[in-house]
Amino acid sequence: MDTREMKPVRRGRLAGTGDWRSQYQALKVTADEAAALIRGGDRVAMPGAASWPYAVDHALTRRLRQRGERIELDSLFTPVDTELLLPENQDLVEYYVNFLSGDRMLLPQGNVHFVPTHLSEDGAWICARHPRVTVITCAPPDENGWMSRSISASHLDRGVMEQSEVVIVEVNPRLPVLSTDGEYHLLYHVSEADAIVESDHTLAENVPPPTGEVDRLIAGHIAEMIHDGDCVQFGLGGLSNAIGECLVYAGKRDLGVHTEVVTNCLMGLMRRGVVNNSRKQVCPGRTVGALCVGDRDLWAFCDGNPDVCFREVRWVNDPRVISQNRCVVSINNAMEIDLTGQVNAESVGPRMYSGTGGQLEWVTGAQWSPGGRSIIALRSSYRDKNGVLHSKIRPDLTPGGIVTTPRTMVQYVATEYGVVNLKYKSCLERARALISIAHPDFRPELERSLQVR
Repeated sequence: MDTREMKPVRRGRLAGTGDWRSQYQALKVTADEAAALIRGGDRVAMPGAASWPYAVDHALTRRLRQRGERIELDSLFTPVDTELLLPENQDLVEYYVNFLSGDRMLLPQGNVHFVPTHLSEDGAWICARHPRVTVITCAPPDENGWMSRSISASHLDRGVMEQSEVVIVEVNPRLPVLSTDGEYHLLYHVSEADAIVESDHTLAENVPPPTGEVDRLIAGHIAEMIHDGDCVQFGLGGLSNAIGECLVYAGKRDLGVHTEVVTNCLMGLMRRGVVNNSRKQVCPGRTVGALCVGDRDLWAFCDGNPDVCFREVRWVNDPRVISQNRCVVSINNAMEIDLTGQVNAESVGPRMYSGTGGQLEWVTGAQWSPGGRSIIALRSSYRDKNGVLHSKIRPDLTPGGIVTTPRTMVQYVATEYGVVNLKYKSCLERARALISIAHPDFRPELERSLQVR
């Protein structure tokens, strides 16, 4: 993106005084000085995952301990090694989050509060809480003073920074510079900041997990549904990696990608020529994503790569944008599904495990896309900690289980035993279709449950 003609929006503390280089030097403070800009009782927004601002996190934790003050923290994908959320600091921080990952283990502390929203609403729900301070991480500025918000900050959209009284930028040269453009770009100008902290913290890598045999069976069914020229979306995990392997093996060509998360799997598909984005309508020729989740090989691949375009998640996950591409195939995971087609992808009973995320947005966008298809994928069964086998296809969702995708929006469902299409089928037809792809050990029991309905 040519940043020469871009104009900053927010006026930072030194906006209009000298050029951006002199502002950068004058804005530099220590982490402790930056933490001092945060008051007791403040609401503070921060990015998560590999974009977590560790230097400010550590300094702010020290300050809160010393002064006995308390803040509200608004974020998601928060790393488990953040000091602010250590158990011994639970009296210092109230944590609001709309998607849990490793931080789900913090739920029993009592200071963690889940906010149910779609992922495209990340910026909106944080804005609704009116944080006084926002802390972001960026790569060092380019020759025009623009800094890449990089790996995992697309959920803190510009609206959050623009309404914040104080914006602190932690600059880390280890962060890649991601190609971005348009109204929903991921750049931030030096003149928009109120303080800059330089850091060299090692980035936490997300190493791609291995694929299992069941994942490969499910992936094989899904790969058969993907045609040359389709625009695909899939996320993290062994199943996604298995789908990538199957697409290569099947010799698929000219695939496009418009997705929430750019991963090592997608990097591999681009390198092999399976994905070239040549038939896309939105950002043709480029893989589109909001988050970059993987290891240092992926970061190096995405660093300055014009074949990948990152934008804010409010745009990437908007079903109206998704559906502008033709033949979108969205692939999302589920934890369980009932015989009417209700999908739970976020809780174990009433206990939150992850979040609503972008699933319904992608299910909707894919089905609105001309020729599009949405697929819900899940293993047919699982074993509990005692080794007892349970079905993930159930007469009813586990009591307290959350409906992530309503039955009215579910289209294809895939397990290792096949794929069925539930769209526009009656409740009885849906149930029988789902039973046909359940684990064989549970099919008789599921059939009997139909007789009492």
